[in-house]
Amino acid sequence: MDGAEFFTDSLPFYFNRVEETFDLQMHSHRFVEIVLVDEGEGFHFINEDIVRVTKNDVFLLPAGTRHVFRPGHAGSRRPLIVYNCLYEPGKLLSCLEHLPGFHELIRSRPYLFEGAAPPSPGWLHLRDGGSPWNIWFRGAYREFTERKPGYLLQLYGRFIELAVMLERHLERLGSSSAAEPENRMMEEVLRRIDTDYASRLSARSFAAATHLSERHFHRLFRQYAGCTFHDYVRNKRMERSRELLASTRLPVMEIMRSVGYADKKHFLSLFKQSTGVSPTEYRRQASLHHPLEGK
Repeated sequence: MDGAEFFTDSLPFYFNRVEETFDLQMHSHRFVEIVLVDEGEGFHFINEDIVRVTKNDVFLLPAGTRHVFRPGHAGSRRPLIVYNCLYEPGKLLSCLEHLPGFHELIRSRPYLFEGAAPPSPGWLHLRDGGSPWNIWFRGAYREFTERKPGYLLQLYGRFIELAVMLERHLERLGSSSAAEPENRMMEEVLRRIDTDYASRLSARSFAAATHLSERHFHRLFRQYAGCTFHDYVRNKRMERSRELLASTRLPVMEIMRSVGYADKKHFLSLFKQSTGVSPTEYRRQASLHHPLEGK
């Protein structure tokens, strides 16, 4: 694929959200592709490798990478759905490289904009535990498809945000060996939140349980997860809300309580901030793609 069908002079990038099937064949392209697994599970065949994928897996694929996704099961009630971000790195670089501080992105800039392939195996696989990539993709996709006034500025701004996110992620990876005990501690904290997100969770209680000051806990958490403790808990609850709206007929208020909220106005406000629409509208849109069958 050479990208001619995707890009224009003013839009050297393209976003979509698609259901992966068994129809597409192994392929490569002359542009960079970043993929977020949004729903379901399956497999990603990349060059000679096979990677099992689940929700919130992120892949950075340089130009020339051969790949294809495959659902876990044919006809699954939980289809494999991904967000794709395609872009021409050279054209995008020419728009961003003169910004103050851009050349300080010594880790992410070569991979995102200068055509450098990551170290072996030549592509990057990230896990989006705290949902910053999920939020990035949803926001960028919404701007690209709705095209409201100022959307071009928003989208170029999104790529600056993307470069900073990847820079900080790669920096954390580089220092992970020195901070291994702290990383294990934070991994256990994330596991607990992922399991007990509907409970009353506080940074203070986690700090006490890990024998850290609250301030130090917040710093370690943000360094490890890429977002604040508050944002991680909120994103996990919003993620579960979206899943229940799309896959069940539970009333909105029951879903609200099941993910840990008691205040209707607060929940509706957070949900709209997260998705751009109300829970009712989100369920309606989800049902157009995958109608429920008596759930």
